[in-house]
Amino acid sequence: MADVQRAIEREELSRVFGQMVVLRVVALPLVLGVVGWLWWVEPSSWRKTVLLLTLVVITGFFLVEWLRYRRRGMTRGALAANLGVAIASQLVISFASGGIESPFLVGAVPLGMLTSALFRPPLQLLVPLAQVSAVWLMAFLGASGKIPDLNPLVFGGGARLGADTAHLWALAGVLSFVLVVSQLVGRAYRKTYENILRRKLAAQQETLREHREQAEELTALSAEIAHELKNPLASVKGLAGLLAQHLVDGKGAERLGVLRREVDRMQSILDEFLNFSRPLVPLALGDADVAALCQEVAALHEGLARERSVHLAVEAGVVSARCDPRKVKQVLINLVQNALDASGPGSEVRIAAERTDAGGALVRVLDQGSGVDPALGDTVFSPGVTTKSNGSGLGLTIARSLARQHGGDLLLRARTGGGTEALLVLPAEPSQAGPGRAA
Repeated sequence: MADVQRAIEREELSRVFGQMVVLRVVALPLVLGVVGWLWWVEPSSWRKTVLLLTLVVITGFFLVEWLRYRRRGMTRGALAANLGVAIASQLVISFASGGIESPFLVGAVPLGMLTSALFRPPLQLLVPLAQVSAVWLMAFLGASGKIPDLNPLVFGGGARLGADTAHLWALAGVLSFVLVVSQLVGRAYRKTYENILRRKLAAQQETLREHREQAEELTALSAEIAHELKNPLASVKGLAGLLAQHLVDGKGAERLGVLRREVDRMQSILDEFLNFSRPLVPLALGDADVAALCQEVAALHEGLARERSVHLAVEAGVVSARCDPRKVKQVLINLVQNALDASGPGSEVRIAAERTDAGGALVRVLDQGSGVDPALGDTVFSPGVTTKSNGSGLGLTIARSLARQHGGDLLLRARTGGGTEALLVLPAEPSQAGPGRAA
């Protein structure tokens, strides 16, 4: 849950940073105009120098950051760097435009609050310390008269007369208090936000846990029902076979044939569902001849291919892999069956196996059918998703689960000129996955 919370915080910070970039681009001309006007009307040379350098630094830094954000988005540390430059620039401009009596000094309050709301210690503590220290330093410079023209003439300033400095110290105290309070408000806002987010994530996790438990209970119950249905179906199929022996060719025998085929289809669907609902058995790893597995699967489907007038070919040299041969064979059977179902008379289904550069194996099953609808994308591997009129939508789900249990993957992609290419990737060193559900 902590990882999810950090990910949400990063996403929100990125969104805030994007808004800051846009706002800054809009506000920068206004700030430059005001500061430029002050630089123009004031005769003090030190003030002109400070303001000019600050303008150059702010403009250059913010333009570079804007271009970087457009190219790469929010990079690591970008938000802290931008706020740091903004706070430092605001304090320097305040110093050059009257110190403690500068009208720009109040800008420290929203910047300080923003920092406390967006960051954690130590930055959350360093910023108010720097701001309050700068306020008291400016108050000291104003009261001591060390810089006689600290307050610009355009603001009614000039050399201070007499020792009436009490209001400077009072102003520093009030401003320091406001800065500290704004920091506390920002921290309280961040803490409230984190508590709300934590509660929402905890509630979501609890809801997901309850749904997961209910789904497991329903899956177990459904598997029980499916298992109980297999025995009556076997009896129906057997009785239909016995009846067919006593019927001469005709309508009755034809109807019994349809009945037996439908029973076979129902049994196939129940088998797929049971494979889906039961946990994945741990891998029984061994050195397997992948080319031989391809030949075996092709031999199993040779009769079906001939019945449908589809040419079934195998192209595999010496290809071996460390895998669970039974599970890899199950994946290949599913892929070849799908390819034959999608193929029309006179077309070809090809099984090709080769060794990968990393030492694993790559098996491709290629057909010349209508191809997978691109709109389905990766959802074709989701339970219940199927393009067959009589499909269960579980075959590819189970096949990908078995491939990923090995640490590999199963992919489908359209072929140039029509058809589908199924790619089974087996790594050189399979992961020994523990029990898990085939989903």
